[in-house]
Amino acid sequence: MDDDPLPGAGQVQVAVHAVGLNFLDVSLCRGEYPVRPEPPMTPGVEASGRVLDAGPGAEHLIGEHVVVCPALPHGALGETVTIDASLVVVRPPDVDPITAAALPVTYQTAWFALTRARLQPGETVLVHAGAGGVGTATIQLAVARGARVIATAGSGDKLDKCREFGAVEAVLYDDFEDAARDVDVVVDPVGGDLLSRSLDCLAFEGRLVSVGMAAGPPPPVDPARLIARNADLIGVSWGSRYPWARPVEVRAAYDELFRRCAAGELRPPITRVVSLSEAPAALADLAARRTTGKIIVRVNEEAS
Repeated sequence: MDDDPLPGAGQVQVAVHAVGLNFLDVSLCRGEYPVRPEPPMTPGVEASGRVLDAGPGAEHLIGEHVVVCPALPHGALGETVTIDASLVVVRPPDVDPITAAALPVTYQTAWFALTRARLQPGETVLVHAGAGGVGTATIQLAVARGARVIATAGSGDKLDKCREFGAVEAVLYDDFEDAARDVDVVVDPVGGDLLSRSLDCLAFEGRLVSVGMAAGPPPPVDPARLIARNADLIGVSWGSRYPWARPVEVRAAYDELFRRCAAGELRPPITRVVSLSEAPAALADLAARRTTGKIIVRVNEEAS
């Protein structure tokens, strides 16, 4: 706690209740994320908590229960975090702190991926890594927008998870091309050769949205493959730009996500809740792809 700076003008200090873990945290720890903060760096890019203190201009937030996405290198995996008030969103009382900590990165990424893809009702979406955090969020939001979803995963139990969240078809990575011909949208958090293979599944004017590279960078893309389909290749990195560059749109997305969670239309797939001391082991499991759904770190009992 002593290492957390006191809030300056326009900043707040937040007592952390719960932190959502993401593959993004693994990439940051490995130095593989496109945004590379200088060490020392604390991971944890999404959290729920309560505002303890505030600098000039942000006093109105003291005592509020909030959702935050800290600006690195001062991440949320600690007892407190100091953050610009512009990056704080008040949490409604009908969304609990554990659920709230699962929403920012994966659901905002999925929201903007589908928005950038201009998804329309009745279209077909191919979602890679459908049992992961971004994958399950994308499946649920695509179904809510009236789309038909095909999902991929790496094992039978993960395929079942994809179907549970709304995919009409779920297939192993090795077999997805036969099941996903002429899809309108692909959302890919995996990268590697999966992205390249997905280009050949796009329909006329299809859109492929790359949101991560868990399997490493993809091979170079020949523009002729896009031209042949009049297709779009779109990149989305929500956490590195959107909260600062599109704050109005981000808050509108939060309002919709909170509303859908409270109504039971969205169910963050929280499969493990661990203590702060267990966070390193949980990150190791995430890096080794031994996880399904979302891991939440509970920092204090107020997040029960």
